[in-house]
This record gives sequence, structure tokens and C-alpha cells, in this order.
Amino acid sequence: MDNNNPAKIYIKRIIETEILPFINRREVISLLGSRQSGKTTLLKHLQENLIKKNKKIAYITFENKQSLQLFNDLEEFMAFYQNYDILIIDEFHYAKEGGQKLKFLYDTTDKKFLISGSSSLELTFQTGKYMVGRMVTFKLSPFSFEEFLLATNESLFNVYSLNKPLSQIIKYHLMKNFETYLIYGGYPAVVLTKSKTEKEKILEGIIENYLLRDIKDLLTLITEDELILLTKLLATQIGNLINYNELSTLSRLPYKQLLKHLEILKKTYIVDLVRPYSTNKRTELVKNPKVYFFDLGFRNYLLGDFRSFDKRQDIGALVENYIFTKLSSNQKITTRINFWRTKSGAEVDFIIEKQGNIIPIKVKYSSSPVIGKSLYSFFNKYQPNKAYVITKDIEKEVKIGGVKVFFIPAYRFSI
Repeated sequence: MDNNNPAKIYIKRIIETEILPFINRREVISLLGSRQSGKTTLLKHLQENLIKKNKKIAYITFENKQSLQLFNDLEEFMAFYQNYDILIIDEFHYAKEGGQKLKFLYDTTDKKFLISGSSSLELTFQTGKYMVGRMVTFKLSPFSFEEFLLATNESLFNVYSLNKPLSQIIKYHLMKNFETYLIYGGYPAVVLTKSKTEKEKILEGIIENYLLRDIKDLLTLITEDELILLTKLLATQIGNLINYNELSTLSRLPYKQLLKHLEILKKTYIVDLVRPYSTNKRTELVKNPKVYFFDLGFRNYLLGDFRSFDKRQDIGALVENYIFTKLSSNQKITTRINFWRTKSGAEVDFIIEKQGNIIPIKVKYSSSPVIGKSLYSFFNKYQPNKAYVITKDIEKEVKIGGVKVFFIPAYRFSI
């Protein structure tokens, strides 16, 4: 089912509908996300649409040294841009004392600011503390599976979007596309390239130029060998509990340095750590988190593993990681994502809280999934209203006591 439509310059991002209501509000809009996730493209798209509404907008990038230098003198900066209604500042994390300066501009001008950055480390700790109550933050991830379909096969996307049971032929093609997405990930440049060889080459460029250059600079490393080794070790452990002592030994990083490296990888949107859900520390494991990657193409490149699904042993881990990315990119989920694990061995992959309700999510990627003892244990302990079981191709709803259990294929999961 090939889509013969020509490639689009701009693929509509789901997050756009979340941002638009804030365009006419006073708060600064902050757009965070890893490099190559599409922040600049989205900002320029917003700029074009606002220009059509007769707004005077300046697009500035602090990768440009002259623009960055001008920002150092706020009097000159304000004079230069005094005739503009909206200032879009890309790569804002390059600004020294950026948060303090942005607060001054916010408090002394009536301009609207949209800023972006590739590192929450910079924007959170240098900008966020000055902009409390003045800034709303959005996180842009690489393409979701929905955006992947929109970019590669719009006809299939249109059918996928229907809120109805799908035919076997549509399910088959969705599965094939889903497998491709899990292998190569969602970086826009990778998705929009058809050749597998080119996809791998683009991933190489993203990792070599981003991981080795940007993160090395943030850490002020003399060598990046330990960072590469640590990231590769994490790539083998998605969905598993982190053993800090083992990671420290294998990566040749002292414990404190290991924690620092992990924090950098988190703040630059390479990996995230999911903590245990616990209300009783005596009976549940509470120390070690599980690790997931924000993009599976990035992860698979680190391992040099782009094999098809019929040759892989890590399909369950890939699908579990995918569910993590779905949850972490959902702007409506404002609480932390956790997992549940007890000393007796019961485990639920993800726990979220939404509108005051606890929702357990269990990944059982097969065509004959079952509720399982772990979910039953969770039901008995916490009495949730609903739960999700992530399947390969089964879609149904059952009721267990007072719990609605939704069996749903991974590629159709939403919450």
C-alpha cells in the first residue's frame, strides 16, 4: 500500500494543537526536545501562519553568534526588535544568563516570546527558575507513530484515524509500518528517507554530531569513550532495572560520575529513567529505576541492530519502550510515569495517574494475551477503575470485578 502523494515540506505535529491556544496568552512559550526532533521546522511553520494573520514576527537563532552577541546588550536588542510583536528565539540554551535576561524582557516589554532548546538542563535550571509563572513548556519528541504514518502514507493514516474496527488488510499494513517505525525510530530526517542505508547513515550523523559533540561539551569531557560505552550499555537494558554498581564497573565511570552522565543523558532527551510506584516502601522495591530511550532508531543504531522483526529477540522490549514514548510525549499526562514491582515478583510495566485515577498498563505483545497474576495483584491492592493490556493485534474490552480492562494493539494505543 504505497502512498503516491509527493513528500510534504511540513508534517503537521500533534503538539501544534496544544501550543496554539497559548499564542495569544502572555506567557513565554518554551519548546524543548532533542536535536533533529523538528523544533526549528515547527517554529518556522508557526511563524508563517502568524505572518498570515498580520503579526510582525522575527525568527532568531542563537546558533548565530551575531544574534547571540546582540542579546548580551538588552538595550540594543530591544531597540533592534522594537517593531516586532513576536520574537521566536531558537537554540535559546546558548544564551548566558538567558533566564535572567528573558525575565527582564518579559517584565518590561509587551512582546510575545517563543523560545526553544535542545537541553532541558539549560532551560530548566537557568531559565525556569527565573520564569516561574511566566512560561509554559512543551516537549517535542521525534515523530510519533501517527506522525510517521502521516509523513509516509497519508492514505493509511486516514484509515488508522477512524474510530472503528479495522479490516485485516489494514491491520496487516499497519503492523508492517509499525515494525519499520520501531526499528528506525521517528527522527523526521530518518522517517522522510526511504532507503534503509540512508536511514542508518542519517542516524549515524545525528549520534556522531549530537551525542559526541553536544553532550561532550556539556560534560566538558576529555574523552567521550565512557559516554559511548554507557549509552550502548543502556541500549541493551531497555525495560530493565538499572544496576548502578554493574553500570559503574562496565562503563569505567565512578559512581558519582555515572550519576552525572545519566542525568545529562536524561536532560538532553536521550534516555529517561522510570521510577517505581510505591505507597508502601516495606513491601515494594523502591531504589532502582528502569531505563528507556526517547527514540528507538537511536537505540538500535547504538547496537548496530536493524534486523527485521522475524529475526529479533527483543521485540517485547521494543514495544515496551514504544509505550513509554507514547506516555512521555502525551502533554495531558502531567504526573510522573512509574512502574510497579513487588518483592514477590509481581510487576506492572507502567503506572500513571490521570484525573485522580491510577491506571496500570501491562505490555503483553502477543495474539493471545492474558490478564496475568501481576495485574490481578495490582487490582486487589489499588482497585483502579480501568487498566490496559498492550497486545499485538487483539482489541477488546472485558470487566474484572470493578475494573474495565482494555486489550489494545500497541500501534493503536492512546490514553
